[in-house]
Amino acid sequence: MQNSGAPVIVHCSLSNSDLTNRLQQKGHRIRYGTGTTEGSVIFPHGGPVFIAQQLTKSVQHWPPDSETALEPGLVTKLRKAQQVHTSLYLITVSPLLGLNELNVISLLQEMLPDMSILPVKDGRECADAMCNIVKVRDPDTRQIIEQRLETSVNDMRSNTYQDVLNSLPFEQADKVELSNRFKCVADLVKANKQDLQGIDNSQTLLDFFSEDKVTI
Repeated sequence: MQNSGAPVIVHCSLSNSDLTNRLQQKGHRIRYGTGTTEGSVIFPHGGPVFIAQQLTKSVQHWPPDSETALEPGLVTKLRKAQQVHTSLYLITVSPLLGLNELNVISLLQEMLPDMSILPVKDGRECADAMCNIVKVRDPDTRQIIEQRLETSVNDMRSNTYQDVLNSLPFEQADKVELSNRFKCVADLVKANKQDLQGIDNSQTLLDFFSEDKVTI
């Protein structure tokens, strides 16, 4: 687990912040660093790296206008961080998300087109977003998600197949036999006369799924 091994390295500029307090509440051990990027949070074991950035401090003056430029050195700082960390997220923090805030985020994205940017409203939400991303990227969690997704897809396919079978003009015994012989709709569509031996009204099925009516 991410919160039971090495500590999360947090830049000293975030000490005693809501973000750091929230990380501690969630069970993470914190170690402060001065040699990391300002505003950064580095998760252990090669995990993702986050930079928390106050939106109002991202531009030269607030509220921004059409001539507003980003703070000098901000883009350089973020680009340097990208060179060091392969999995970097910029989390912009602002209690509001109105037109001014969206304009600044758009400006950041324009200057850093390959940067993943996530807006949040406060330090607590910032910490929660970080932990959720770390959890999703964890191999064990990812495997569970993939297994659940595969199960859901298989259930949907099964339900769809049963709906198709139920719509066919056959006796229930023939529908059961079709379900045993063919595992999905695609197999049923591709069936030929020999495949359907022993099924009453098999020609009806062949006509229904004829090439001029159904495309796979």
